[in-house]
Amino acid sequence: MTSPPSPNLAPPAVNAWATAVVFVDTSPEHFHASVRSILDRTDLEVVVGVLYPIFAIEFTALGSRVTVRPVGSVAQLINETYATRRSHIIVVNDAVALPPEPFVVAQKWLRDDLRYSSVSFLSNAAEFLSFPNRNVPEARSPDGHDETSITRRLRSKKPVAGPAPVMYAPGPVVLLAATALSAVGEVVAPASARFDVAIADFCARCRAKGFIDVVDTSTYIARTADAAVRPLDDSLTFDDRGWLLHRHPSLIDLLDYERHAKESAFGVAFRTATVKLRGLTILVDGSCFGPNEVGTQVATLHAIRALADHADVSHVAVALRGSVPGYAESVIVGHRKVSSLPLNDIYTYDRADIAFRPYQPTPGWDIAAWKSAAPRLVISVLDTIAFHNGGYFASTSEWMAYRNHLVASVHAADAVTVISDDVVKQMRLHGFPIADTRLHTVALGTEHLNGADEMVFPAELAARGFTTGAFALCLGVNYTHKNRELARRAHDIVRERGHDIALVFAGASVPYGSTRVAESRLGIAEHVFVLPELATSEKNWLLRHASFVWYPTSAEGFGLVPFEAAAFGTPTVAVDFGPLHELMIESLRENTQARELGGDVPVLASDWSPESMADVATRFLSDPDLARRHTNAVQLASRQYTWERTASSLVSLFGTILAMPRR
Repeated sequence: MTSPPSPNLAPPAVNAWATAVVFVDTSPEHFHASVRSILDRTDLEVVVGVLYPIFAIEFTALGSRVTVRPVGSVAQLINETYATRRSHIIVVNDAVALPPEPFVVAQKWLRDDLRYSSVSFLSNAAEFLSFPNRNVPEARSPDGHDETSITRRLRSKKPVAGPAPVMYAPGPVVLLAATALSAVGEVVAPASARFDVAIADFCARCRAKGFIDVVDTSTYIARTADAAVRPLDDSLTFDDRGWLLHRHPSLIDLLDYERHAKESAFGVAFRTATVKLRGLTILVDGSCFGPNEVGTQVATLHAIRALADHADVSHVAVALRGSVPGYAESVIVGHRKVSSLPLNDIYTYDRADIAFRPYQPTPGWDIAAWKSAAPRLVISVLDTIAFHNGGYFASTSEWMAYRNHLVASVHAADAVTVISDDVVKQMRLHGFPIADTRLHTVALGTEHLNGADEMVFPAELAARGFTTGAFALCLGVNYTHKNRELARRAHDIVRERGHDIALVFAGASVPYGSTRVAESRLGIAEHVFVLPELATSEKNWLLRHASFVWYPTSAEGFGLVPFEAAAFGTPTVAVDFGPLHELMIESLRENTQARELGGDVPVLASDWSPESMADVATRFLSDPDLARRHTNAVQLASRQYTWERTASSLVSLFGTILAMPRR
């Protein structure tokens, strides 16, 4: 019988930041690929500890970076290697496949903080680090992925993973810090000689001295089931738990708690990694969807579509009060990544990562229910108009209820999005209780109209006497801050200056806080046509055929009308304030194309006096080239505000919020 080659027992040179050790106590052929993976993926030297000398034959042809030595246990292998090398020790205890640069993150952490005693890694089978199903070891990696693709995804998606503390380092690969080995002493083997029990004991001893065990949730190591030598689901035995309990009374209780704690530092880090792999599931409050499609419905529907189109979103569920309205069917029914559920079912819906209300919370909105519907709650504050103005309510008590509910919603949410920086300014002015880290500007998209949209002549306009001729349009609800009476007064000045042009108002009426009385004081005029809320196709016709649009609003969160009008090639008369200045002037300041259009565009009125607004309207009517350049400039500004950009900003925010402690 031929004797096996003599193992290389010479101590390797001390020249590496870490040394990999592989303990082979059975089936040496199963460890061959693991050693090869270490050699291929790192520049480390490998010490293979063999329980029986004959096992050495499997590794002697792997090159000079491999040293083979006989040892009686994995604890002995760790201790003897550290005594020789005085380096960090990477322990491989089963058949594994490593990703590229598997330890680059852990190496930096150990260099930056000497208190880290161990670093562990995600794996398909690694006790409570089993990924992506926590506490559920699997025989293989998720479908469509391997250790390389998973690690690439975990490292490329934001937020960047930091160290998360764990009670001890489980899994088939564990990195033990040299600083901890030098301070705490040798790894002690239990009676069962189990590696995971010995490491749990070592980590508990480190914890007692103030060291910290952490997990790198940006690195995934595959445990190969066909070559595994340990059971994939190898729970601690009664005797091993007893041994650990005797030596470290608090360890078992902490272990049992941490295995399932969702909001521990590890629980948050693990969930964040899971979302990076499978994508976000977002539960959207769609209770705004009713029979009529106005601004809130338009914005919410386009946000849902854009989120569902995003590569990092796996599913969008929309909670509805009733059936899906016709205008929303193409998204809520027709999109493969969107589904609907009854509003009451949010109490039992357990798939969401983020609960999202993309519009203003109002009294009656159940904060507690939505906060419990997902790990994180994000709401939107579109403006502070009603918070500031009690005239939009039937009574002072209703106004105060609205204010209190909005403040409570902001306080309870994990994050709040606003649609312009000006809304942030207004919230700060009114003293909303929210830190900067939880308040984020996410601008709306503006390309929901492109000028080629369906257009239908409003039948109601003909019914009220207008069939042909030039007209200006004032579009929107008759809230007092919309200043419709100022548009009427400015329009009268334009007519006095010799322009024969009609005025069309189109928009819903509100019961409180309207311009109804102010408009009525101006009297009835043959050139003024007041229409109710119209279908989208009818509004599109008006936007296309108007000579210009009056937009004398003095309070907005964003201000979509100028962008909607520009999509149809129509200029808008508006005042240079707040979000309109931010979105139409400041956004173009550094744009070369905007400078080429001319320094005087976009043209905005200096204030809300009818004369100032009439001056702008007169310039548009008298100078078609100026009107064209103004419209082109607004169109240019609108290119920065796309729903794709909105979705990307939201997805980035959702990922960041998931990685932060719950509010």
